[in-house]
Amino acid sequence: MSIENIIISLLAVPVLWLGAFAMYMGWNKGVARQGRGQQFRRYLLGALCAMVPAAVTSLNLLQPAVGMALLVAVAWMVTYPLLYHLTNKEAATEYDNQIDIAVGIYLFGWLTGILAVVPSAEKVIWIVELLLFAVPLTQWVYYFVCKGCLDVNGMKMLQETHYNEIIEFLRSYHPLKVAGVAFVVIVLCGVFVAVNVAFGFDSIGNGLLYGNAGGFNAGPYGWIATAIAAGMTVFMTVYLFKQHHGLMVRTGVFNLYNVVKDYVRSNSSYAADTEQRMSRLSVTPLGEPYGKPSTVVMVIGESASRDYMSAFSETDKDTTPWMKAMTADGQHCVAFPNAYSCDIQTVPSLERALTEYNQYDGGQFHTSCSIVDIAHKMGWRVHWYSNQGHLGAADTPITLVADTADVAKWTHQELNKIQYDENLIGFLDEIDSNQNNLVVLHLKGSHFNFENRFPAKERLWGKAGDDDDITNYENSIRYTDGVLSRFFDYCRSRLNMQAMVYFSDHGCVPDRHRLPNFGGFGDTRIPLWIWMSDEYAEKHPKRATSLKANRDAYWTNDLVYELMCGVMDIESDNFRESNSLASATYKHTRDTLTTMSGQVRIADDKYNHIKEQ
Repeated sequence: MSIENIIISLLAVPVLWLGAFAMYMGWNKGVARQGRGQQFRRYLLGALCAMVPAAVTSLNLLQPAVGMALLVAVAWMVTYPLLYHLTNKEAATEYDNQIDIAVGIYLFGWLTGILAVVPSAEKVIWIVELLLFAVPLTQWVYYFVCKGCLDVNGMKMLQETHYNEIIEFLRSYHPLKVAGVAFVVIVLCGVFVAVNVAFGFDSIGNGLLYGNAGGFNAGPYGWIATAIAAGMTVFMTVYLFKQHHGLMVRTGVFNLYNVVKDYVRSNSSYAADTEQRMSRLSVTPLGEPYGKPSTVVMVIGESASRDYMSAFSETDKDTTPWMKAMTADGQHCVAFPNAYSCDIQTVPSLERALTEYNQYDGGQFHTSCSIVDIAHKMGWRVHWYSNQGHLGAADTPITLVADTADVAKWTHQELNKIQYDENLIGFLDEIDSNQNNLVVLHLKGSHFNFENRFPAKERLWGKAGDDDDITNYENSIRYTDGVLSRFFDYCRSRLNMQAMVYFSDHGCVPDRHRLPNFGGFGDTRIPLWIWMSDEYAEKHPKRATSLKANRDAYWTNDLVYELMCGVMDIESDNFRESNSLASATYKHTRDTLTTMSGQVRIADDKYNHIKEQ
């Protein structure tokens, strides 16, 4: 203990305290007087606690190695509150992000406390500092890439993205931009190593228990000082890292992580509740039976925009000649020009599309019946084949539904190996044509990187290696059209297919990087295309008539479940006729439909052409 350390520590308290409070006042909005007073006191207490270990020890606060602890602390204090403020200051009327600032204060005290009490732990502290610094650094990288603060949508996207998608995402940016970001990250991380190696703890002083001469500090106040510093360090450890109520779990990024984790945990109960859900489900088939076992096919596209599909819009290139030709007779096919996605990400779109859960009727995913449940209740065999990655332990709702099928298979996703959608055709050989089947085909579609979504031999426009995202996207749409025709020919000739439904999870604006939040209706305009056989129209005339009559109706894909219930022509307490395009009672209009979980009105889409971004 020294007078110098006490003086420096006392001077540091108001700097830390008032600096933290200034951040709080500058980067929050609509804060009540009571809230301001609470944080004013919280930051004062935090600053006092943080400076105690240094005040009672020989730890030199002016040395570079201590500066690393300060850098970590400031990074936590600044990052989430500032980025949230920059992202939401124009749209939000009030927000109060104060925990991250408090965490930064206590982190400084905790790191310096360990150094003071246990000098031999310096190398461990270096690693801890680097890991702690990585959290705000990642948020800054996310902000730079996605043009906004990390939020629930971003956290879901990070947790649900396949490693091949990460690689493709990085490749979507100019190599110099990626290299620049990587360089900054490496340099910042290298600072920790360089400074700590060059100015290790030995140059700071030998800590509390050992004097500068290397002897045991057994002065009259040595043991008291030891107890104070160690006790305060232990307190800050508990206060920061307590499992459920510590400061760290209440920070912005960890709160987002836990929200998504709870979402995944809640959804995981879906599989456990299958038996109970099926016991409650009652399904009555309507219409006349087919002459022999038959098949209904549902194809789920990826990132397909009807703005770029010639079967739905006026386009410069004939990107969907097969669908366009099939639709031309007006008898067997219906192309719906006013279809929208309910979200701009795959998981929140499809968890609603595949189940009763939608934007309009309440409920939750994990308590909802699925299309697979309906087919099983009818006695059909369900086959699910996907060219999307199976996410394993962190199962998404899509995977949970797929896993309830009789057969669920995914193409083998290998690092840097491209699996084209045509590879799904090989799975169809195992389907028994002597049974009634529901076949679900989940495409990779037009997911970025667009050039990787079609074989080189299938390119019609542009040259290989071109950076023209629009041209590559158009080629991917054309390839999907060809794959759909091959699915159709196979299932029609071998499986007695009676109906085929194709829609996309969400849309895409190909010359703009995909963002986790709403960036315009271009990301929501999707194709919906339905084919019906002559026998289907004969056996289910009301459904066929309704589908044709509703061809110009507005629709969002969280109503796919009801659409499929109508196509399969059933009656059930778990099926709302008024939500189905295959019903004469379909109720939704442009003015009643929404996207982004009800936050954006479809009626606000004032433009319906390819140039709107």
